[in-house]
Amino acid sequence: DKLTLTLGANYTHDAKDVSSNSLSTDLFSSVNIPGRIAVLTAGGISQTISGALGGAPGSFATPAQILFFQTNFPANYNAIVAGVSAQTAPLIGFQVLQFLPPILNIPNVVENGKTRDSDWSYVARLAYEVNDHLNVYASWATGFKASSWNLSRDSKPLATDLTAIRNAGIATPNLRAGTRFARPENSEVFELGIKGNWGIASANLTVFKQSIKDFQANTFIGTSFVFANAEKQSTFGIEFDGRVNPTRELSLMVAMTYLEPKYDSYVGSVFGDVSGEKIGNITQLSATWGVQWDKELPSGDHLILAGDFHYEAPVQVEPGLTNYIVRNPGSPPNYAPARLAAAEFRREINDLNASITYAFEMGLELTVWGRNLLDHRYVADIFDSVAQNQSVSGYTNQPRTYGVAARFKF
Repeated sequence: DKLTLTLGANYTHDAKDVSSNSLSTDLFSSVNIPGRIAVLTAGGISQTISGALGGAPGSFATPAQILFFQTNFPANYNAIVAGVSAQTAPLIGFQVLQFLPPILNIPNVVENGKTRDSDWSYVARLAYEVNDHLNVYASWATGFKASSWNLSRDSKPLATDLTAIRNAGIATPNLRAGTRFARPENSEVFELGIKGNWGIASANLTVFKQSIKDFQANTFIGTSFVFANAEKQSTFGIEFDGRVNPTRELSLMVAMTYLEPKYDSYVGSVFGDVSGEKIGNITQLSATWGVQWDKELPSGDHLILAGDFHYEAPVQVEPGLTNYIVRNPGSPPNYAPARLAAAEFRREINDLNASITYAFEMGLELTVWGRNLLDHRYVADIFDSVAQNQSVSGYTNQPRTYGVAARFKF
C-alpha cells in the first residue's frame, strides 16, 4: 500500500510547413561589393598599364597589351596590381552596412520548407510512503522538442544547401549561409526526491541530472539571430524549499537552487568549440527567503505584512560578444577577444521586496508595495550593438519602485 509505480508513454508527430514572401527594397544591400571591387581593380590596372605604354590619359589597355606588359615587365606588373588592389581593398568595409540584403524565400526548388518530426517520450516514477509525514521517490523521464524554424528576415539557407541553390540559379545577391531551422532536441532527466509535511512545517528536496541532445541554441550576433544545435548539454541540480508556521499568523519560507549547467559537446557555436564550458547567464546558486504575517482583526478584516529577499550568485551575463571576434584572411577566427570583452559583465542579484495589505472582509484589498528596496542595480543582459563595431548594448534591471494596488475578490 505504501509503494506506487507510475508508467507513461507519449507519441508526438510534429509537422511544420513554412513559407515566406518577403521583399527587400534596400538597393545598397543588393550591391555585389566584392564583384564591384574586382571590376574597379581590373579597370585601374588596365588604365595604369595603358599609361605606362604611352596610351592616351584615361584610356584602357587591351587584353593583348596587358598580357604583353605582364610578360615583359613582370616586376612592374606585380607592383601595379599590388598598388591598385591596395587602393580598392578598403571598399570591402562597406559590406558591414549591407543590413538588408534580398531574401531567398521558401519554399524553392532546393528548400521545401517542411519538417516532419516524430518521437516517443517515456516516464517512470517509483514513490514510497515512509510514514504519514514522509515520502521518497525516484523518476526517469524523456522529453522531445520539435524542429524550430527561424521565421525572421535573418532566416538564411543552410551551408549544405548553398551550392545547390547557386547551381539552380535562384541565389539572391549577397546570399550567405545561415540557419533556417534548428533540429529537434531530445532530453532525459533522472530525479531523486524526498517530501515531508509535519503540519507546522513542510520541506521538499530534489536532486536531478538532465541532459539534452541537439539542444536548440539561439544567439544574437549584432544584426541577426543564429540558430544552432549543441550536440549535448547537461545540468546537475539540487532544489530545496521549506515552510514553517511558528504561529497561526506567521509564515516563514525558503527556496534554494544549485545548478551546474554545461555544454558537454558544442563544437560549432558562434564562439568556436565551447565543449566542456559552463553555460552563460545561468547562476549557480539562487535563494529566496520570505516572511508573511497575517493578523485577523476583531472586525474580520486582515492586516497582512509580507517581505522577501531574493539572491543570485555572481554569473557572467553572456559567454562572448561576436563583434570582438578577430577574423583575418587565411587564418581561423580568434575567439579570445570576444570572450574577454564579455567577461567583465557579471550579474549579482540582491532583491528586497515588501508590501502591506489591508484586506476587508467583504473582499476589497488595498496594498502598498515596494520592489528592489535596496535599489540594487545590475546588467540583466548584454548584446552587440547594431551597426556599431565593438560597441556593447544591454538592459538593466528596474530601480527601486513603489506602488499601490487595489483588487476585489468575489
